Amino acid sequence: MTRYGICSIAPIVLVLFLTTAALGAAPVYVNGAPNVVSGNEATENLQAEDFVLDRRTMLTAARIWAFYWDDPLSGFLGSLEWSIRADAGGLPGGILFSGIATPIVGPGAPACCDSPITVRLEIPLPDLTLDAGAYWLTIHNGPSSETSFEEFFWQTADDNSTRRGLRQAVPFGVSPWIDSGFEHAFELDGHVEGEVPEPATLGLTGLALVGWGHRNASNRRVVRKAL
Repeated sequence: MTRYGICSIAPIVLVLFLTTAALGAAPVYVNGAPNVVSGNEATENLQAEDFVLDRRTMLTAARIWAFYWDDPLSGFLGSLEWSIRADAGGLPGGILFSGIATPIVGPGAPACCDSPITVRLEIPLPDLTLDAGAYWLTIHNGPSSETSFEEFFWQTADDNSTRRGLRQAVPFGVSPWIDSGFEHAFELDGHVEGEVPEPATLGLTGLALVGWGHRNASNRRVVRKAL
């Protein structure tokens, strides 16, 4: 390709690069950052937090902050069982999606409550699409069959406009939901429908633009030869 073709396509490539970068998942819901006040144990209890989506959204990841004591008898069990539930009159309802994930342990968690280990846990979600509305996120340390007190705590956040977190003691699915007394620190990543072009559409547009750039470069070469 000549330098004329490169000059024509370079701006197009830059636009495509910037637009593609915009496709990266970003926070679509933020319940609050950890406030370094307390936490709620998430092994002998199933912990739940509500969230609201204003528009149809595809969730790709959840992020929570936690602290624990790591010794042979307690701590983080290496995985988190999660679920997204419908809202049933202000309580967690039927399970819409669920799974067990090995989260990515990241930095950025402030020290809390004299615990030796504080972490940010990134939970990959399998691209879940939800309509606008109210939902619940539940978190459990390890599989829900593990119900002993493991001193693994979901960090708290400042109060906001949503309901405070709820907890359910064993037997899970049978015991009533009880106010945990706190909001919990978590975020949800994803894509809000309509905010960016779909990848397939972007790809077709990109091919068309590159083709136009190549044709424009060829036309310039013809004009130069004619002169």
